[in-house]
Amino acid sequence: MRRARNISKVGGIASGSIPLVSLIQLLSVAEYLNFRHAANALGVTQSSVSTRIKALEEALGIVLFERRHRGVRLTEAGRHFVYEVSVGIEQIDHAVRTAGAVANGTVGRLTIGLHGSIATGFLADLRRHYRAAHPEIEQSIIEGASSHTLAMIREGELDVAFIVNVTDVPDCHSQHLWSEALVIALPATHPLATLKSLIWADLVTETFLVRQGGPGRSFLSISSGAWPNMDDHRVFSGVTLGGIH
Repeated sequence: MRRARNISKVGGIASGSIPLVSLIQLLSVAEYLNFRHAANALGVTQSSVSTRIKALEEALGIVLFERRHRGVRLTEAGRHFVYEVSVGIEQIDHAVRTAGAVANGTVGRLTIGLHGSIATGFLADLRRHYRAAHPEIEQSIIEGASSHTLAMIREGELDVAFIVNVTDVPDCHSQHLWSEALVIALPATHPLATLKSLIWADLVTETFLVRQGGPGRSFLSISSGAWPNMDDHRVFSGVTLGGIH
């Protein structure tokens, strides 16, 4: 386990011995190579810039600029220090910008849990529209049964979950989004094939083929309110969820 640093013993900005404003003025002087021009660009006095740069050199124990009659020139140590400072300032600027963007939801990651059987259709269109409206937000998908994704919501591991056949989740904010009809595939010679519609009671004596380890078993039991006859098979997830002998 890493030990936290004692900030009070760290030199530089962390200890307060080098003010951030001194580094900003350093970058301005390095850009203009002239104290007066740098001061004008920053809207401060030339003496203020000169004093801060001198104090910075004393704090670092190095000479950053060679003073000349018409300006200054960076020393080798000064060039190295200015480069490192400019990288650090860019990182600070990036941190400030992205912190606000993440807070207001314009960038970041959205972790989505969903049931494999509803990954297409309405939900695919919804995700596509969201991606178009929020291109800076990465969508991370985790597939699982409704009970599993709900548990992840409660543990804070998911931002949102799309679940099936669960109408009330007391400890979560939930909303019904859409409904879909189940379609069953039958051989043309099957006795039920002549019916225009079916109810679950018509299927209680039939055997469903479901993928072993897949969502079919729990999905069918929830939908029908009972456990129909099921025959588990080791098949790829792309194979149809269920069929009837």
